Parts: sequence; C-alpha cells; structure tokens
Amino acid sequence: MSFTAQRICIIGTGLIGGSLSLALKENGFAGTVMGAGRTERTLSDALDLGVIGAYDTDIAAAVSDVDLIFISVPLGAVRDVLAQVREGMREGAIITDAGSAKQSVIDDVQAVFD
Repeated sequence: MSFTAQRICIIGTGLIGGSLSLALKENGFAGTVMGAGRTERTLSDALDLGVIGAYDTDIAAAVSDVDLIFISVPLGAVRDVLAQVREGMREGAIITDAGSAKQSVIDDVQAVFD
C-alpha cells in the first residue's frame, strides 16, 4: 500500500504542530499544510510566519479535503477535536497525533468512532 499526501491538516500549530509543518517544508513537501485550531490570532500568526499555507477555526471544514490529519493538542482536548474531525473528514483520510500518552487517545478514538 502506498500513501502520498498532498494536503495535510495540522490541528494545533504550536511548538509541535508548527515544527512538523516546518520540517515538512524543509524536506521538500510540496503540498498544502492547513492549520486548524481555536484561536484565529494564533493561526493568523502561523500563516504570516509561513508555518502553514492556510487555516480555518472550523475543524470539520479544515479536514474536509485533506489526506492526513495530525492532531497536536493537549490530551484533554483530543476527544473534542476528534468529534469535530469526525464531522468533516473524508473517507480514507489518515489521523495521527502527537499525544504523549496513547491509552487516553485510544479511549478517545473508541468513544468518538465506535
């Protein structure tokens, strides 16, 4: 199986999410990096700094046309973010995360997607 992402959405463009976006660009990623989150000011700053190419504060809208969804939010916010992702994600999109603990993320995924 082969996977090629042309559009990536990073939910949470802070230190970890922003670093991922910059690393993608530095390593030749030619697709679009969409940022998503709660605060328009933070997203606007990330856009102005060239960290992301576009943004939306509506997570469901932000993930509607992407190949890969990268969740980089505090663990306590993951379930809410997943519920919003579920509303907008397209079939076949891959979701991954930067959470420091996996069991709580697994529990959140099962609660939202089962």
